[in-house]
Amino acid sequence: MVRARAGVGKGHTREASTMRWRTVALTGGAAVGAAALFNEAAVHGVGPLANPLGGEEGTWHWRGHRVAWTRRGAGPAVLLVHAIHAAAWSYEWRHAVDRLAAAHTVWTVDLLGFGRSDRPAARYSAALYVALLDDFAREVVGAPCALVGSSLSGAYTAALAARDARRFPALVVVTPTGVRHLAWPPNAATQALRTAIESPFLGTTLFNGLVSRPSLRLFLEQAYRRPGWVTDALVDAHYATAHQPNARFAPAAFVGMALNLNVRDALRRLEQPLLVTWGAHAREVPRAELDGWRELRPDAEVAEFESGSLPHDECAEEWCTRVVQFLARIRHGTPTDEGALAGQA
Repeated sequence: MVRARAGVGKGHTREASTMRWRTVALTGGAAVGAAALFNEAAVHGVGPLANPLGGEEGTWHWRGHRVAWTRRGAGPAVLLVHAIHAAAWSYEWRHAVDRLAAAHTVWTVDLLGFGRSDRPAARYSAALYVALLDDFAREVVGAPCALVGSSLSGAYTAALAARDARRFPALVVVTPTGVRHLAWPPNAATQALRTAIESPFLGTTLFNGLVSRPSLRLFLEQAYRRPGWVTDALVDAHYATAHQPNARFAPAAFVGMALNLNVRDALRRLEQPLLVTWGAHAREVPRAELDGWRELRPDAEVAEFESGSLPHDECAEEWCTRVVQFLARIRHGTPTDEGALAGQA
């Protein structure tokens, strides 16, 4: 009888264990199913991106991938390079292109992995983007051009400009990074996060959560200062680009710090005139970064605007006026106006 009871006890134990595993499997299956529905709903109704800037548009084939560009206006060439974040693309220049095109041939480019360009599962890096911009300026623009870089792309354009002052006669940066902020290489934790976001199912779910409409609205409300600036249309434009096929790969590299670039040495080598434009109420990039750029380039012009991180969008008229004046002085060899160095627009 004792043996029989022992056998029965073992049977109950095995049955309980089986039930627990079934519960775990069912729960896990439900979670996977819910995630799949979430991912499907996230891209519902999202189509290919249209050109938000107008003018001539085209694609350039680089290392086997399509890179989208636009061109507006006539005159000395200017190349605008958008910022780097989860929903980045050339849309951020929509209020600046018309004004700049009145005096310049204005080029924009969607970096690989963003906007209307291809988004391959590549090993994105800062070096890759600097090489892309170098080749684009040589093969597509085909003439000396002033470089204008936003945020992290300000570091990329600084690194590129430092290579050749004749091809890139002027540099304008917008709330740039690369001296103290977003200047350091990845570590084990950030590399693990990048790997997680790049993974097929978990990564898609993580990324879709990161670029949900509420998350994007919060991000944009941090980026802009003026009340009411963040509209549903603005959120929708960022949502659309963040939900293109394979949209997670380039942002995964950004989150993993693989796109960081230290430009201290580049700024010391930079020969051409530099204009640093800054949003006086920028939150994403700490003000210490502006101080770092000033320390390395005390001769740089600095213009501050009553905006958040994107003065070229939020204060487009004032920002464009300052940039056009800066570029005109360089072309005509006019000495820098002391008042311009006061840092006020």
